[in-house]
Amino acid sequence: MSLYTKDYLLDGKLVYYQIKKGYRSGIEPIILSGQIYNDNIEKNILDMGAGCGPISLIISYRNPNSKVLGIEKNIDHFELAKKNKKENGLNNLDFLLKDVCMLDKSFISFFDLIFTNPPFFFEDEVITSKNKSIYDAKYTSKNEAKIWISNMIKYLKHDGKAYLINRFENLDFILDLLKKNKCHVSITHLLSFKGSTPKNVLLCINKKKNYVEKKENEIIIHTNSSEYSKDIKNWFK
Repeated sequence: MSLYTKDYLLDGKLVYYQIKKGYRSGIEPIILSGQIYNDNIEKNILDMGAGCGPISLIISYRNPNSKVLGIEKNIDHFELAKKNKKENGLNNLDFLLKDVCMLDKSFISFFDLIFTNPPFFFEDEVITSKNKSIYDAKYTSKNEAKIWISNMIKYLKHDGKAYLINRFENLDFILDLLKKNKCHVSITHLLSFKGSTPKNVLLCINKKKNYVEKKENEIIIHTNSSEYSKDIKNWFK
């Protein structure tokens, strides 16, 4: 009996294997990877906490001139990410088995773009899953979250950008960290339906000499008929 499923990304253009009874990718990788589209300029791109690699796969496929690196600490996720890379023949993509909270000095000020979808839940505030795949993807401590975001900023080039999705409830916590690190941040609320309370937020982050906060137009995920919105449909392609 197989421990993983064979799925697809980008309307079948990419094969995507993920754990059958573990963490399953949601809409977040589609939204994050949709922030860069077919850029012919060569870039160094990092996917922090890559899981089985959906963000890395999509970005490397759409941007063949760029070099994409995904780092992931869960060995099962990492092995499937490598399998996904091989199945799709993506020579501009590599994966590294590494905890994102362990600073790598060779990455400092190296990346033009960083994409990350850190765990949404603080382990001391909720009941956690005993499934290791789900636990590693969904739960963290506040201290580890601080290190994660701090390392992300350290890894950015001065004119680089980072895109981050997390829970709306964690927004103040994250913004406090970005203030301390003197970043410019654009905040986009992610709404399940028009007029609904945001569940998640998308942040675009730049390293600067002072802190500036800007609110962008919200992203609506579903129409009133529960279909995906036009933007989401385009990002699936």
